[in-house]
Amino acid sequence: MEKKNVLINIKGLQRTAENEKEDVELVTEGVFYKENARYYLVYAESEVTGMEGTTTTVEIEKDKVSIVRAGFVNNQLLFIPNRKTTSYYDTKLGGFTVSVMSTEVDVDITDDGGCVCVGYKMDINDAFVNETTLSINIKEAKTTA
Repeated sequence: MEKKNVLINIKGLQRTAENEKEDVELVTEGVFYKENARYYLVYAESEVTGMEGTTTTVEIEKDKVSIVRAGFVNNQLLFIPNRKTTSYYDTKLGGFTVSVMSTEVDVDITDDGGCVCVGYKMDINDAFVNETTLSINIKEAKTTA
């Protein structure tokens, strides 16, 4: 499968420890491809996400999703159903540990795109921060002649 230009719609719903809810939605362009039975989605973060200068790569397998950020922010979040994973989150302002307990990992992807949904609880430095549902929709970008 050759690399495709895609339109990415990312929706997140967060509930904080104080039970406050926040909806976020981001629409951006990126590149989508398949390599060694894994799908990859690559896009540049923007001012909107607060991570301008960072490239995000989403590595998608049937029952595992990894989000890797490199640049201004360096981190890897690994989502495996019913497993807690811990990583180091490195920024220009300092670093901290991030743990995610995945409650849902739903992958519906083909060579044409699709949807990835993950649900998880996040701890920073062992303190609960939020519970998040993240939905990533991938559609091939239509080019006009």
